[in-house]
Amino acid sequence: MARHRQLRGGARLAGVVSDLAQPLTVVGSSMPVGQLEVMFRNPEVSCVVVTDDASDRVGMVMRSGLAAALTGRLGYGRAVLERRPVATVTHWEPLVVRPDDAVSAVATRAMERAEEHRYDDVLVAGPTWAGAGTADLMRSLVAALAERSTQDPQTRLPTRAATWHSLGRRCELVRGGGTRVVLVLLDVHRMADLNARHGLATGDAVLAELGARLGRDLPRGCEAGRVDGDRFAVLAILPPMDDVHAAASADQLRRHVLAQVTEPPVHLDALVWPALRSSVVWSPEGSADPERLVREAEALLSAGDALAVREPVDTRRGSGPAETSSRPAAGPADSPADVPVRGSDRSFSDSVRVAAPPGGAPSLPSRRHR
Repeated sequence: MARHRQLRGGARLAGVVSDLAQPLTVVGSSMPVGQLEVMFRNPEVSCVVVTDDASDRVGMVMRSGLAAALTGRLGYGRAVLERRPVATVTHWEPLVVRPDDAVSAVATRAMERAEEHRYDDVLVAGPTWAGAGTADLMRSLVAALAERSTQDPQTRLPTRAATWHSLGRRCELVRGGGTRVVLVLLDVHRMADLNARHGLATGDAVLAELGARLGRDLPRGCEAGRVDGDRFAVLAILPPMDDVHAAASADQLRRHVLAQVTEPPVHLDALVWPALRSSVVWSPEGSADPERLVREAEALLSAGDALAVREPVDTRRGSGPAETSSRPAAGPADSPADVPVRGSDRSFSDSVRVAAPPGGAPSLPSRRHR
């Protein structure tokens, strides 16, 4: 994940150039260069705006440009220019933008400038002159791109790519040890109908609320992400324990997650709050394959309208079904999994009898949990 530096214009990501702009000092073109050099002794001053005393022209002097001019080719620049007007060292064709121009557009225009002035500050016109550093513009643009690629803008949760990347990292961490990876999938039931009946704005509000709850109410060490338009995932790692306790702990995590999102919020009509379907899978001790965990969890959701709990997914390359230390599997690997049916909550059923996984999904052993 990218770490973003705080920009001069503030901590939040900038959308328009005024968010990054800083006030600039304005001088007249007839002021001696020697006085301008004194102003640049302040390390906070990197750019000065120059207004032409004889016309409406506006220019700028960068610290780097003034230093180059004072040095001169033969080293006599300061002696020659000290008493001359600032106009002689001014760049009269700066990039001038409006305060409401988008950072992305301004950064693009800045990079299109000639190489000599490509990294000069950008002047922002307004009641008073301001400037935005090109480096700040580019950092803001990169930070916005990094956030957009890793964080869903609607729910503020990690995106699918970021979530599956994190799942892969967790699978790497458990290999060779006694821990296990747990994957819980949550699916908003009939999201398309909710949008059709109540509007897209209501649907977006529901998804945003679900994302907010998942983001703040998970146990320590767990993380949530939005992996599809109406589907969320929760990741966790179980400490070393036997298969029976692992099954109970995985299902307990699923129940905890559902408990946080079952009740409708006060600012939304209870009639629009959707039902949620869920599935949970977990890996055997010391072995986890992210692709297989995802396929198994998706297969469980596709098998019915309610939750099913499945045996640990054996992710060791080239190995057979997962072996358990507590008791043998209840049946052959390609037989349906018989799962006990529990009582139903308000918006979802806890479990169903699961048929064999669809084509392409892994066929894995199951046991009857007591």
